[in-house]
Amino acid sequence: MNSVRWRVLLRKLMDWSSVAFLALLVIVPAILFIWLLFFTKTFSITTVTIVDAKPNTEVAVRAIAEKSIGQNILFAQTKPTEREILQKVPQVKDAHIIRKLPGTIKVVIQEKTPVLLLLSGGTYYFLDNQGIAYEEASLDALPGIVLPVVKTSDQNAKVTLGTRAVDDQFISFIAETLKKLPDAANAQVVEIQIPSLETREAHFLLDKNWTLLMDTTRSADDQLDILKRLLEHTVTAQEMQTLQYIDLRIPNRVYYKSSVSS
Repeated sequence: MNSVRWRVLLRKLMDWSSVAFLALLVIVPAILFIWLLFFTKTFSITTVTIVDAKPNTEVAVRAIAEKSIGQNILFAQTKPTEREILQKVPQVKDAHIIRKLPGTIKVVIQEKTPVLLLLSGGTYYFLDNQGIAYEEASLDALPGIVLPVVKTSDQNAKVTLGTRAVDDQFISFIAETLKKLPDAANAQVVEIQIPSLETREAHFLLDKNWTLLMDTTRSADDQLDILKRLLEHTVTAQEMQTLQYIDLRIPNRVYYKSSVSS
């Protein structure tokens, strides 16, 4: 009888020891993790890496991202940092932060693609498709593609990085005109000038040595259609030789000047 009780007791002890062992397998690592997490600097952010950014952009982004150094990597708020980068570094189109345990955050940068160069006050600026001047364009920063250049003759024009220099309608108008004007005028654009940043007009100097004046608030297509008909049916070959300008800025009116115009 005693041997039976002993075997039952032994079996219970073995069952309890198995439970205790399993509990230790769970509790001890959990305690160790909590200790590492809250009472050591194992998971503190110590390193910031930035990828896909030009040198000047990297400097600006790093100044913001390194504010996170010393924070716990598992609890650090990355979204506010991403928003701050987008707000304070105008050449950045998108920023994404990746956590890399135990203590590194990786900032992936997508920079804006310029659509236009603006020359104002002797300085070139990159403009995005919203008309925002986001970066001064030094020679080493110029992209491998040729960008249209718009020059403002207003020497007092103020361009502030991160703000609109021109509106997005102007950007679209310039792009559409440059695309279709060579066919309409049988000529190439040499230079684009605007009187001011608030202008409603653009002046296109052509390689045939005459200037086209257009209203940037109206349809480029409509104005170029008028231009094409004018050149085909109104302006004579003799007048074309000494043509100085064609003015399409006034609705329902067309003016042109040639030294042989009547």
